[in-house]
Amino acid sequence: MNKAQAMLDALRVHYLNDLPSQLDELENLILHMDAHSFNLETCRELYRRIHSLKGSGGTYGMHIVSDVCHPFEDLISALIEQPGLLRDRFTPTALEYLDLLRRVIQQYQQQQIPGEEIRAQLSQIRLRTAQCSYSALIVESSDVIISVVRDILIPYRFRVEVVNDGYQALGRILSEPFDLVVTGLETPRLNGLALISAMQKSSPKHRHTQSVLVTASELKHDKELPDAILKKDAHFKESFSQFVHHLIQS
Repeated sequence: MNKAQAMLDALRVHYLNDLPSQLDELENLILHMDAHSFNLETCRELYRRIHSLKGSGGTYGMHIVSDVCHPFEDLISALIEQPGLLRDRFTPTALEYLDLLRRVIQQYQQQQIPGEEIRAQLSQIRLRTAQCSYSALIVESSDVIISVVRDILIPYRFRVEVVNDGYQALGRILSEPFDLVVTGLETPRLNGLALISAMQKSSPKHRHTQSVLVTASELKHDKELPDAILKKDAHFKESFSQFVHHLIQS
């Protein structure tokens, strides 16, 4: 083992040893919010800490930490938009995410790699919290397209997540189940066609994930790639609405 690797391993051990105290601090922050009602600054501080935890998990190769932090961030964002969620949904769900992170850390400390059991628990928390029947990932930078897609999907009981980076989207697809992926053609680091191709080739379970490519370019439909290619034009809303309707009915 070279010196650089030994240093990285030592930093990783230190990181793991420090995580339980960080999670205890996060729990105290959540309970403080619950006891003293919604406070925007406290909520933003919690978001910053979870975001930092997500980044550091990836840095040290513990991607499941990042995978748990993704929906945790989404939950905090929802609280910022709807403070009334604090007592009804936020606090118990946030504590569930913390408990899941503790189990992840314990497994890493025991030289185990967290696997399908952790991911299954994560998926259950997300679906139960959202009270949705389906899940969708939007990979797009256009606020107009995101808004149209979200407005069509939500009445069909879709849980909708949004990212604007193709490589980040692939990471989420590989770590959590989605029923539908809607992506633009030109996305940072990994374009839409490459994203769909990588998703379909990664695992047999992703072959059932429906995919829609949204583009202003003229592309021929390839049955081995997107399930649909929709033109980014004045008719997009109608075209996407029809696609979703047929998808749900099939």
